Amino acid sequence: MSIPKEPRQQMINIMYLVLIALLALNVSNEIVNAFKMLDKGINDSSTSIDKKIDNTQKAFAKAVEKNPSGQYYLDQAEIVLKYQDEFLKYLNGLRDTINTRAGGTDTTGWVKKLDDQEVPTVLMVEQKKGDELGEKIMEYRQKYLDVFNGDKFTDTDRQRFEQACLLKTDPVPADSKIKDASWGTYTFYQMPLVSVITLLDKFKNDTKNTTAAALDILKNKVSEEEILFDSFDVAIVPNSRNLIQGETFEADVFLTASSSQSKPSISINGRGYPANAGGRAKYTAAANSLGKQSVNVTIGYTDGFGQKKTSTGKMEYSVVSPPDHVAVVSPTKMNVFYIGVDNPVAASITGIREDQTNVSMSGGTINKQGAGSYVVRVTSPGTATINISGKKKDGSPISKAVEFRVKRIPDPVPMIGKQSGGSIKTGEFKAQQGVRAALDDFVFDAKFEVKSFEMTRAAKGQDLEIAVNQGAMFDGRSRGLIDKASPGDLFYFDKIKAVGPDGTPRTLPSITFKIQ
Repeated sequence: MSIPKEPRQQMINIMYLVLIALLALNVSNEIVNAFKMLDKGINDSSTSIDKKIDNTQKAFAKAVEKNPSGQYYLDQAEIVLKYQDEFLKYLNGLRDTINTRAGGTDTTGWVKKLDDQEVPTVLMVEQKKGDELGEKIMEYRQKYLDVFNGDKFTDTDRQRFEQACLLKTDPVPADSKIKDASWGTYTFYQMPLVSVITLLDKFKNDTKNTTAAALDILKNKVSEEEILFDSFDVAIVPNSRNLIQGETFEADVFLTASSSQSKPSISINGRGYPANAGGRAKYTAAANSLGKQSVNVTIGYTDGFGQKKTSTGKMEYSVVSPPDHVAVVSPTKMNVFYIGVDNPVAASITGIREDQTNVSMSGGTINKQGAGSYVVRVTSPGTATINISGKKKDGSPISKAVEFRVKRIPDPVPMIGKQSGGSIKTGEFKAQQGVRAALDDFVFDAKFEVKSFEMTRAAKGQDLEIAVNQGAMFDGRSRGLIDKASPGDLFYFDKIKAVGPDGTPRTLPSITFKIQ
């Protein structure tokens, strides 16, 4: 700006500079801190997405090893990752430029003047970097979309990805206060530096989410004809079915997997047996004859790529006279005791009456429920030991000590409705009543109660709105923000506190929703 010689004009220019300074001061510390908190949540989410992308790509490569016809889709995945790296490099370069223009960063990694509005306006508006960014976003959106234009993809594939692709620029509203504003001007004019940095990190997060969605669709193209394993169990194959006291018991222990879609046909000793939903058949045979017995099994099934296969197996076991006084302690659900819930256990000694058997425990409490049936309660992680004792017919004592691991119940997953984050329709989001903590696929009926959480609404062109909610159900402040939800809004739920049966407070991961 040239300095005029006329005193009145000089005074006007000085007042303009003062007003600009006062405008900058209107960006309060509370708003700056809110943006910093939001940016941290975005970066935490990006870290999780990075792990998901890495795991998906590793699983993708292994799937192609098994099914080489999927190499085309793996090649497309490499193109997607290349686009991601290119665009992230561009965004990081733009942020580095902003940091340099703003005078560098402090010890926390943030630029020193987070409330500054001049640097974003000059760089992003006057020097057109904002419009350049908008063009880049749409350029890479089209590159991502073009990945799915080949004849190996269906219209459904393309529609699914287009809905999942977060890279886009919203049109400038007709009622914008800046006349004839471009996207860059509307987005960055007189915006504080902290909001611009947060927005760039949001675009990075959108890029990674878009990449993750693309990889999921591409990987699914390789496995769409596969029959997925949906039932898992523990198999224990011992070296012998009967042992003499003093011998060593050995067993191979491994995880077995099956699929309800494989529809196996099972034949045991020449007779067909129906399979249940998990693909298993139950074989029973009365052990009336002493000596070695055998079980011959033939199973016809459909393998993971839809091919018909047959497998055979044989197992031998021995029938011996009943032994005297064998102590048996076994958990009825698993070999782990969990804190805060009832752990059922069976304990007995063969050949000794139940009323002459003593059962005790260290590292917890054990209470009798019925003949040979007990319930264990534990309070501290580590190990617990169950002791069972009695007397043989000749009066000699017999005892056994069995050690179990003691663990805390796993952390639940925070959810709203049926989702733990991602895109959600406006009406569906507004219909929700609160945040719940879900503990799926856990063997015990353990419930977690959400005690509190913090919700942040980020709407285009508006200040962040934050509500601290006590309890699981949305209270007045939270409900008010949810009722304002409209397409394009982002809702962040973090600082989620929950308590389970063991009474230990848990802090659950943050979840994010984009309103459609």
